Amino acid sequence: MRTSLHSALALATVSALAQYTPTVPVDNRTLSEIYAAARREHTSNTTRPFQVFWGGDAGSQGDGIRSAWAQQFPDIPLNLTVILSKYADTRLDEAFYEGTEEPPADVVALQTLHDFPRWKTQNRLVYYKPSNFEDVLVNERDADGAFLAFAVYSFGTIYFDSSKISADEVPTSFESFGDAKWKGKLILTYPNDDDAVAYLFSLIVSRYGFSWLRALAANDVQWVRGTGTPIFELERLHNDTTSTRALTFSAGSGIEASWGVSKAVEPPENIMSWPQTAAIIAGTPQPETAKLFISWLTSNGQQNGSSPSLLTSLNEANGVSPYSSNTTIFSGFRTFETDRAQVEWWKNVFEEALGTPQGPDPLAVYPNPSA
Repeated sequence: MRTSLHSALALATVSALAQYTPTVPVDNRTLSEIYAAARREHTSNTTRPFQVFWGGDAGSQGDGIRSAWAQQFPDIPLNLTVILSKYADTRLDEAFYEGTEEPPADVVALQTLHDFPRWKTQNRLVYYKPSNFEDVLVNERDADGAFLAFAVYSFGTIYFDSSKISADEVPTSFESFGDAKWKGKLILTYPNDDDAVAYLFSLIVSRYGFSWLRALAANDVQWVRGTGTPIFELERLHNDTTSTRALTFSAGSGIEASWGVSKAVEPPENIMSWPQTAAIIAGTPQPETAKLFISWLTSNGQQNGSSPSLLTSLNEANGVSPYSSNTTIFSGFRTFETDRAQVEWWKNVFEEALGTPQGPDPLAVYPNPSA
């Protein structure tokens, strides 16, 4: 009975605290000014390196950020850990409910969009508005500054090995992949192991029916864990003359080698994209460094490399928008991700057709660099 009363009081306390939302101004300091404050903070802080949980499934997916940060802010070491978003939120939740004094990460940048409103309600996020806050797409930032998007990620582009299949053969519709012609040629991520891939597959099945899913399941697909894995496997099998594996549509980025080619599906087909979202975790011992990281992620210098961007001004200058493409469903993933009953239903559909995801954690195969 005591435990029940304690739980009820705890829930009431959280509910009461959640009514308070601080009003924070936009931080108009330059990156240099925030960097100076972060250096002072770093000098006085000896608890642990600045820690970022970076949603992904291969350690190399964080290399670009690690390198760019080290070049621009050499005095502050960055410990950026690529981690499956669904595991990152679990680690944060466990630490919170155990009453850990410091969170396991200072900043998170994740795919699990449903987590951020919950964490805000629980007063677990630092409210912060970087200088570009008002320029970030209005639907992709929390109005109070608890979290905001920093990048557009997507799945659904077809990547293929041009030494094994010609561009003319590659279809522009997912419907064709249920045909016997593609038997033994596809490498795909289990849709019941990744919410974004699940959303992509839900769009395809909604268009072509469950018969398409059953045909795909019978087509000798190489099912893998992780969205980086299909590309790594295509690269590994490139020189294997006995392998017919040649293409994927569940990877987030393409093959860097000259034989790796991409092809977009055509309307009315849909691929999916979403706003990868970041937040500062309350209790961080390095708040200035965390603010520097968020300000840097959303700065023009970082956003210039993306098209479309999360900054309205850059999109207008480049004549693009993540909302305007008729081959992407940019806002739909947030709705999908928030409806956990729907996500679970679709994952059960995929599990019944494809089986449970098999194989090791992809980050055990493609790990983060050693410290």
